Amino acid sequence: MTTKFFENFPRVEYSFGDNEPLVKFQDLTVYIDAIDQIKEYASFYQSYQVQNNERPDHASYKLYGTTDFYWTFWLMNNNVREQGWPITNSQVYSQAQEYYPNVVVRSDGVAVDNSDFSTRPLSAAASIIVGACVWFEQDNRIGKILRIDQDLGLIHINLSGKTTQTSTISIISKEDADNLAAGLITTPTVLESSTIVEVYDQWDAPHHYETAEGEWVKPQWSSTAPYPFDWTSVTTQQSVSYFQRLREENDKLRSIQVIKPDSINQVLSEFNRLLKSR
Repeated sequence: MTTKFFENFPRVEYSFGDNEPLVKFQDLTVYIDAIDQIKEYASFYQSYQVQNNERPDHASYKLYGTTDFYWTFWLMNNNVREQGWPITNSQVYSQAQEYYPNVVVRSDGVAVDNSDFSTRPLSAAASIIVGACVWFEQDNRIGKILRIDQDLGLIHINLSGKTTQTSTISIISKEDADNLAAGLITTPTVLESSTIVEVYDQWDAPHHYETAEGEWVKPQWSSTAPYPFDWTSVTTQQSVSYFQRLREENDKLRSIQVIKPDSINQVLSEFNRLLKSR
């Protein structure tokens, strides 16, 4: 996909290396605000909905009968300029798995000190902290805590593939984790633990909860110590996963502003006139 965006840019002498000769090259620092100015005048632009699998050159051809003007979409839309052209629905799914490859455990919100079985809120845990080693006894696997979302009781763990563990998340020392991995021990000392409510692939874990009106809400805590989460205070229907969040953000990119077909030549003539005057 070639572009004519730079063909009228003024040229300057530029060297592409310390010992390279000077060559004439477009001055990419030039900024023309002609298209920025027309955003203030609704008579020059219209709304456009990018379809799934629709490339920018395809949209340009559909609107203007040529693929040459796709670059105007970037100048007309700050979100496209900053985030890029919307990707396909299947690419969103692949992107979610790439961006969020780990495992997330939803805790009941209570930490248990395994030395004396005393309990405390997860937020006050001594060993369930970022960087701690996690042992999943049921499938004898070890991970490391990457992040803890205290508001949602979610513990993000660096673990490839979803664990079959369904009972507790157990924190062990780094020494025991290394010895387990080396086969020197079979049962490590558990420092602290928490009850597992649910295990997710990270991409499918809750990013947040929201009402039907789009207002973000959080699960509530019990009013009695050690203050576990009251998971009846939010519902599965209110959960928005990381994948859903990416899909929603990508869908927002589909609604763009474009220069009207009957104004495109007038606008670009002015754009190029200003470029040539630089």
